[in-house]
Amino acid sequence: MNSQEAAALCRYVRALCPQQKFDEYTPDAWHDILAGYQLADAREAAAAVARRQPFVAPAEIAAEISKIRSARTHDFVYEPPAGDSDPDYLARLRGQLAATGNGHRPPVLAKELPRRPVAALVASLADSLPEVPEHDQPDVNRVRRPGPFGVECPTCRAAIGRPCRIAVNGKERAPHEAREAAAHGRDYDAASEEQRRRQAAAHHTQETAS
Repeated sequence: MNSQEAAALCRYVRALCPQQKFDEYTPDAWHDILAGYQLADAREAAAAVARRQPFVAPAEIAAEISKIRSARTHDFVYEPPAGDSDPDYLARLRGQLAATGNGHRPPVLAKELPRRPVAALVASLADSLPEVPEHDQPDVNRVRRPGPFGVECPTCRAAIGRPCRIAVNGKERAPHEAREAAAHGRDYDAASEEQRRRQAAAHHTQETAS
């Protein structure tokens, strides 16, 4: 705002506030305070202040201009030119912010993302993933947990690392014979094992009776 525009602003404020006093030095004083602002913004701010009160001070005009410019730029989005890099980014950003604050909103550039087939997206994702090294069975056996908990139970299907359970009530129990045999690499014959248990039980009954 130059000195002539400051004088025009004073005449405008005097028209808004007839009871406010002005003299020949008022335009120079207001120019010293409002020289960094545009006349259009100062007029808009003076009218807003005059709607609320009968007198308008230059400091109140400056404060109102700050509110007006803040409202104009609260949803500002920088619109870069075509291309991924811009060496004049900061200068262009400041220019667009200043233009938006002055009431000249830059046009919003329509952006359209390149479309890619789903197959191409899946292929690019698969290519970016690291390859999983293949392990031979001996490597798996070497890190496997020792003992019966290192294999799945063939009887109750308890997972590796989980204890065997009784099917009736689900309580934990000692590892099944088939799991013990599998852990030690032995074949398990359920019929032979059942016959052995019966013989042991009969022997125990005879000893108890005697």
